Amino acid sequence: MKKRLDDLIDVLSLSTDERSTHHALLSFAEQCGFDNFAYVNVRAGDTEAFSSYPQEWQDIYFANQYQTVDPVITFAKRLLKPFHWSAPLWWSSSPEERKFYAHARQFGIVSGLSMPIPTEFGRTAILTLASKLPDFRFEGAIDDIRAATATAMVHTRLKGADPLIMRRPDVSLSVREKECLGWAARGKSMSLIADILGIKKVTVRYYLDHARRKLEANTTSNAIYLATRRGLI
Repeated sequence: MKKRLDDLIDVLSLSTDERSTHHALLSFAEQCGFDNFAYVNVRAGDTEAFSSYPQEWQDIYFANQYQTVDPVITFAKRLLKPFHWSAPLWWSSSPEERKFYAHARQFGIVSGLSMPIPTEFGRTAILTLASKLPDFRFEGAIDDIRAATATAMVHTRLKGADPLIMRRPDVSLSVREKECLGWAARGKSMSLIADILGIKKVTVRYYLDHARRKLEANTTSNAIYLATRRGLI
């Protein structure tokens, strides 16, 4: 595994676009004996993903908001180190999680290996290799440092990815919410934004607060970051 992780890190360092990153990750997964890969960047209810999973499963995952009950995400955020997962992970879980797992099995997502790291704004980036086998485990020890480096490389490569490439839950902002966030992104205060838009300062605060709630952001700066990443402003 060390050699394959080293090779992946080398290939990712030469990756120039999302297509080459996708090819590198799928090749890595298959060389390790897995069927698919998935990269997820998550904080609270905000999730973005890049994977080789079937398009139908990606649509179902976000349509059902499975990112809020996905046990792999829960474990990854808690452990922050590589771990194997399989059916037993869900045996004592909630009905919602069991429903999620039953659905995932239909698409050949039964067991796997996940490698999480903490990232910016309290987010967690997770690189997962998935198998259709009941309890597939890669033989040999997993080097925590190399695994973290590989996940960090993927995170860096995809941080500026085309918003159309990354899958995420649908979020829409009103025209006023976009305007207020857009001006805030330019460093304007709420008072100045109010003057520019011809509205009251309290109204600007309302739109910014509402945009933060929609984006599940803790601060206006975080909301600007998320809105920019999603191509909303």
